[in-house]
Amino acid sequence: MSTEGPPVTLDGTAFLFPGQGSQTAGMGRAFYDNWPEMRTTFDRLDAAIDIDLREMCFDGTEAEIRRVSNTQPLLLTTGVSVYEAVRMRFGVKPALMAGHSLGHFSALAASDALDPVATASLTHERGRCMERAAATDGPGTMISVLLSDPETVEDACAARDDVGVALYNAPKQTVISGTTEGVASVRATLEERTRTRFRELDVGGAFHSPVMASAVDCVEDAMTEVTIREARVPIVSDVTGDTYTDPNVARRDLTTQVTSSVDWVRAVEQLREQGIERFVEFPPAGVLSNLVERIAPQADCITLETPSDAREAFA
Repeated sequence: MSTEGPPVTLDGTAFLFPGQGSQTAGMGRAFYDNWPEMRTTFDRLDAAIDIDLREMCFDGTEAEIRRVSNTQPLLLTTGVSVYEAVRMRFGVKPALMAGHSLGHFSALAASDALDPVATASLTHERGRCMERAAATDGPGTMISVLLSDPETVEDACAARDDVGVALYNAPKQTVISGTTEGVASVRATLEERTRTRFRELDVGGAFHSPVMASAVDCVEDAMTEVTIREARVPIVSDVTGDTYTDPNVARRDLTTQVTSSVDWVRAVEQLREQGIERFVEFPPAGVLSNLVERIAPQADCITLETPSDAREAFA
């Protein structure tokens, strides 16, 4: 099945791409098994790097999938491959795109600002950069802080320079990241001052924190090998909340996000301000839709977990 001609823009619809922490064993397999277009793109990206993405994605262990240098190209390849198949099968594209952390790379590849093959290699190297930073400057950790206002969490982090707010995920859900000692100290402060709840995150590193500082130059070096073009679909940045197509903005944001916060609340609010009413989350789907529903309860959220979900959304 395929359509001819340029894709039709779905007014009021944004496509979302998830980041680390969303990965699951077998993600995207239903699409791979049923859609030749998805297999073609997936296998092309798989061939671009020195790990077996297909074997790892569909039959790998939790430990393999969790390793950062594996997780990042796995998420990128899964999301972009399903997007390419949706574009070819249904002849549609969104009005806007956004991605959460690593998902920002997926959004740029889907919007043709980045070549998908080059991006698979880039995210693999980015993961290696982060692994080296964690080994050099860690150990580090991340925990989700629930029920507290962001300002309260920021205030608790202010006394230390080795921990900070990494993710603004929802109005009362932030994530702090940093050294193990720093995160434990901030947690103790919040427990004294508030009735906050916490959830440990199993993501393989202290991302978007000072622990990743030594990865910045490494990522910048990797990005010098990659050409970034004008995005064909505008991107809403998870760093600034701004909407852009400019390749210079993309390059800046992709480097900045290594150590800076992801502001998903601001990104979703910007999407809503630009008229987005329907959010379609690409595999591995579910995490971002839950966050969107907390930020914008009136929004229509669709998770693409199987081909039938896509047929219902686009046919």
